[in-house]
Amino acid sequence: MPEMPEMPALKVKNLAIGGAVIVAIWALVIASGSKIAMGVTAALTVALAVAAIWVWRFIMKQQSLMKLAQKGTSGPEGREAALKELAAAGDKDVMNVVLRAQLEAQTDPDLALATLDKIDMKKVPALALDQVRGLKAQLLLLNGRLDDATALCADIQPSKTQDLGARGMLAATVAETWARTGRAKEAREMLSTISPDDTAYAQSRVPLLFARVFANFAETKHGLVKKDLTAIAKENVNLLGRFLDPRFKTAPELMRLAQDIVMADPEMQKMARKMGGAGGAGGSGGRPGTAMRPTRR
Repeated sequence: MPEMPEMPALKVKNLAIGGAVIVAIWALVIASGSKIAMGVTAALTVALAVAAIWVWRFIMKQQSLMKLAQKGTSGPEGREAALKELAAAGDKDVMNVVLRAQLEAQTDPDLALATLDKIDMKKVPALALDQVRGLKAQLLLLNGRLDDATALCADIQPSKTQDLGARGMLAATVAETWARTGRAKEAREMLSTISPDDTAYAQSRVPLLFARVFANFAETKHGLVKKDLTAIAKENVNLLGRFLDPRFKTAPELMRLAQDIVMADPEMQKMARKMGGAGGAGGSGGRPGTAMRPTRR
């Protein structure tokens, strides 16, 4: 499942500092006795007051969205309740739409992508722009829309994101995109600085492993590909279903490598034996491994 974009953050402490600066300026202006200075300062104060009101409303809206995000990740019932609230609010607020798409992506990535397509990227707050691009690019990658993902990733700068979890997710998205579009060297360079082996990026380890699989496969380093596919399987073997989903447009050789890892998994072997037994008893049988449902992450 695509990760939640980091919400823009504004600290009340910074606002308090700004207020103290204004008070100090007024003190100096009053002491000077200059009417011109007082007029200029008064106009500046009014402008800042209007801006402060806007910022306060923004903070309140942000807190409301964070509460909805918490509700939406609490479980299926919480997600449905949060989605209803967001749908009732309409599409005017960009971050409302982004949060709705993120929650939709948990069960229906295609619907989430359709929701994100409604957004005018020019209206996305600057602090959240890369996160929104990254979320949309992840969903495009899941559908094999590499050209569209490339266009979004061209403007993403993971290194400028302060939150390590968000930085790791952005790097994984960009690196995977480069690796799948003939820019494996650039993908490898990015993954050398934001690596799935770095414990600082533990939260985004699996997406970074996905990206490295593609980077190594592009350079025909199949031994390293198998190593990372095995690491992903240890996290959850169903995650390898992403490579088996036809819409993901995986190269046949990489699909075969993923299938080999899947079928080497003890649980999958047990499932295959059960299916074989059912087939021998008059069941439908089936090819081993076909019962595995591709997991989209």
